[in-house]
Parts: sequence; C-alpha cells; structure tokens
Amino acid sequence: MNPTLVSVIAFVGMFGGALGAMFAAQRLASHHISGSTQDAVKLGVGMVAAMTSLILGLMTASVKGNFDATDKDVHTYALNILSLASDLRHAGPDACPAQKLLGDYTRAILVENWGGSDNAGTPGAGSGDILLSLESLVRNWTPQTTIQQEARTAALDDLKSILKTRWTVSGEAVAAVPAIFIIVLIVWLALIFVSFGLFAPSNGVVKAFFFMCALSISGALFLILEMSGPFDGFISVSPQPLVHAVEFIDSSACK
Repeated sequence: MNPTLVSVIAFVGMFGGALGAMFAAQRLASHHISGSTQDAVKLGVGMVAAMTSLILGLMTASVKGNFDATDKDVHTYALNILSLASDLRHAGPDACPAQKLLGDYTRAILVENWGGSDNAGTPGAGSGDILLSLESLVRNWTPQTTIQQEARTAALDDLKSILKTRWTVSGEAVAAVPAIFIIVLIVWLALIFVSFGLFAPSNGVVKAFFFMCALSISGALFLILEMSGPFDGFISVSPQPLVHAVEFIDSSACK
C-alpha cells in the first residue's frame, strides 16, 4: 500500500473523526455525555488503544527487522562480489572478460534496486542474464597454471554465494504489511479520536491539539510503511557497499 495515501487516510480519519464527534456532541442530549457515559466510553477506548499500540509495535518490529536484515545482506552481497573480483584479479589477463561482466552485473544490480543510469556494457541485459553469462564464462574457462586453477575454484564458490545472496535480497525487497492490518489500525485510531472529540470542549486550542496529534500519528505510520520498501522511498538501504564494489572492480579491471 502507498505510504503517503495510507497516512493521509489515517490523518483524515483521526482528525475528521474528532471534529465530527465534537460537532455531534453539541446536538446530543446531556445524558449522552454525562460523567458515567464518559467513564464507560473511556474504558472501552482504553482497551482499543492498548490493542492499537500492540499492532503498531508488531508492525514496527517486523518492518525494522526486515530493513536491518536487508542492509546486512547488501553488505554480504558486496563482500561476495569483492571476493569474486579479487579471485578474478589473481587469475591474470585470461579473466579480463569475466571482470568486465562482473562490473556490468554490479552496475545492473544498482540500477534495478536503486535506479539511476545504466552504464552496463550489455545493453538491455538484466542482472540475471549477466550473471548467467559470467557463470558460463568461468565454468568454461580452462586454467593454464595452478594459481589460475585455484582462482577458478574460488570464483565458482563465490558465484554460488552471490546467487544465494541475490535471491535473499530479492525476497527481502518488500516487507508487505497485510492490508487488513492497515484497515483495522486506521479504524481503531479513528475510533479513539472520536471518543476524544465527543467529550472535548469545542475551541481552537483543542482542535489545534487534535490536528497535531493526528498529524504526528499519521507521520509515524508513514515512516513505518516507508521502511517496508528497503530500496525505495525516503528511507532506504544504502547502496554504498555495492558502489564501492564497482569502484574496486573498475580500478582493478583490465585496460
């Protein structure tokens, strides 16, 4: 779900619910807003508020955990790429084509996950196609020396690690929050604000306070949902580990 849209809907539900309740309270009979009525409503709303806090806590923990895991896996991804680049570098000039493909692959990963200009050397090729070409090149390479044999063996191991990390990062790209969670949460938040407005005095200070509270809570909801997409939005996993990997590959690539 779009974080901006959800936060706007939540804000309208909370602030609109409070204003609507304040308007309705002026037209209710006095016994509907008596002290005993307030106590009963506060008791029920207190239970709803506790459940709302629990849901928000679960959402935050889930999304933050996925965000941190993705950030860690991106660093692991970069380390695997750097390890493969180092192996190919030790293999000598025979590994130059493989080094070039590795650089193209890393740049393609940056474009696919973080956007930007595609400077890969294979126009129209996705990262998956480049990786398959790189793997085929390494497997079909015939080492001439013991050092090259060791480099080829290590390169194949690194390729397996890269493939595994690739799918792990892809699977963590979106920590989708179930839509029903969002819907129920917004309804509960609106209900809480309705209870506030029902018994609050209708003046500018109270309305301004409700406005700021609704804005703060919807802002918090926006931040939580923003983190559910680790590679886009205002809050995203840093691509710097892979950027540094590209710089290393380019600096050590065959001229």
